Amino acid sequence: MANADVFENNQFEGLINGLIKNNYGCCDNFILPQTVNGLKANIQFFSDAGNMTFSGIGNKTDFHENKLIRGDKINWIEAQSLNPFELVYLQKVEHFIKYLNKTCFTAIKRYESHYSSYEKDSFYKRHIDQFKNEKGRKFSIVLYLNNDWKDTDGGLLSLYPKYGNQINISPLGGRMVFFRSDEMEHEVHASHTRERQSIAGWLKN
Repeated sequence: MANADVFENNQFEGLINGLIKNNYGCCDNFILPQTVNGLKANIQFFSDAGNMTFSGIGNKTDFHENKLIRGDKINWIEAQSLNPFELVYLQKVEHFIKYLNKTCFTAIKRYESHYSSYEKDSFYKRHIDQFKNEKGRKFSIVLYLNNDWKDTDGGLLSLYPKYGNQINISPLGGRMVFFRSDEMEHEVHASHTRERQSIAGWLKN
């Protein structure tokens, strides 16, 4: 096995072990800085073109906007994307799914992802990622795209395990967070200093 494959598998093992032991996994430098910068540039391109749209709550059968609950703007990533930076991200997620299915028998069959941009002072209140009328989401992943993020910028992700204390995670560029969609309540806090960017994804059966 090539060194790159060993390194990648070690990242995946770290995420899985974190989920088992702590109800969430966290991996810094999940992707390289040049890919982080390329994905950030994609968000800027979509924003300039007016293609980052306000998100909502609920799925297709129960969708509505409510900025008192959720204020990010999103753009979905196409599974057949030809963008070189999206290809790196999508390939890494597919490798992770393959590893999960092989080692944990998770039977993940597909996934979906979108860019998220939280403008200054916007947030997403406490929630879970599973819809009441659609149970396909099994795991949530978040990849952060924020360079030089400081504690004073705020914008933390808070996780609320059923048993245990609140966990706060800073949205550092290249960091991946992994948790169960139907169990882990979580919240995106506002940054009062700058925009906060990420890719949110869901692994589905």
